[in-house]
Amino acid sequence: MRTRAQQDMELAGRLVGEAAKLPEDVKQIYGGLCHSFPVMVRTCGLCQAIAFSQAKAAGDNDSSRNQRQQAHALLLKHVAQVLGVQGDLLASVRDASASDYMLYTRRILSAWVYFKRFAESILKVSSAAPEGGK
Repeated sequence: MRTRAQQDMELAGRLVGEAAKLPEDVKQIYGGLCHSFPVMVRTCGLCQAIAFSQAKAAGDNDSSRNQRQQAHALLLKHVAQVLGVQGDLLASVRDASASDYMLYTRRILSAWVYFKRFAESILKVSSAAPEGGK
């Protein structure tokens, strides 16, 4: 039987590997988001961090913004997969009980360590790179 950390590492490796197939600009933005997302979660909470990415994913259709939209949409898809949420991610997190919300937050923060490491090793995006979330 594998540990949760092993499962998280495998999932993160697979998901970041999928991101590696994207255009270079989207990869760089996504890699930056992998580094900044846990900071957003710790600073303003999981619900607000998801809402921020959801707003960025739904932005205007300017070509440079479109790359940012793709990166945020991919981040949201990956967060939903880590949490095992089907359907509306924001609604699921927002409507969760206090104990489920804390569990979701802990799950993301513990799993996201691997996303950050794979962003460095697979996507070649260091933590000093621009976050791409603004």
